[in-house]
Amino acid sequence: MADASPTIDDAIADYDRLAGTLAPRYAGSGAAERLVKRHAAMLPKPPGPVLDIGAGSGAHAVAFEAQGYRVVAVEPSAGMRAQALTLFPDMDAEWIDDRLPDLSVVRARGERFPFILINAVWMHVPPADRATAVAAVADLLTPGGVVSIALRQGPPPADRPMYEVLPDVISADFRAAGFEELERSEHGGGGGSDAGFVRLVLRKA
Repeated sequence: MADASPTIDDAIADYDRLAGTLAPRYAGSGAAERLVKRHAAMLPKPPGPVLDIGAGSGAHAVAFEAQGYRVVAVEPSAGMRAQALTLFPDMDAEWIDDRLPDLSVVRARGERFPFILINAVWMHVPPADRATAVAAVADLLTPGGVVSIALRQGPPPADRPMYEVLPDVISADFRAAGFEELERSEHGGGGGSDAGFVRLVLRKA
């Protein structure tokens, strides 16, 4: 990572600052529809529910909605939330202003989800807070529920410091909390990004 110790607040400020550039880029890649199809066998029957943590541009929420799912979209950046509603004005997802590692707002609702998506978010969680983040995700899943988490690989942008996310380490963190790794794959970032990603799909016991 860069020579910095970025906080979650720092990351949110970066997304607020760059929302007008990042959200259209992420929304226009077509990757969201492919992701939903790829996870079809792990998803609940429509209408869901599905929890999208770090929902960003709203592209994944809309792709899930198109298949009949009810989506709860968690996004702490006001700029990204505003862009999502501009890009997808007809979306029905319920948007919640909440953040890792605690996810206290969505957890207080008491709802549990059979499927959680966490796409390109974990690199913003300081390592010291990751056990708390794993516990929060576990608390939000139904027994046997699945979390799909995309881990950004490669150097961070010069203006957006991030933490390293080693797939073996992150998988071990989840396994220590009672998860089983089901799948692991590599793919490009899409949307004009030169970053790579490793996706872990894990099931809660």
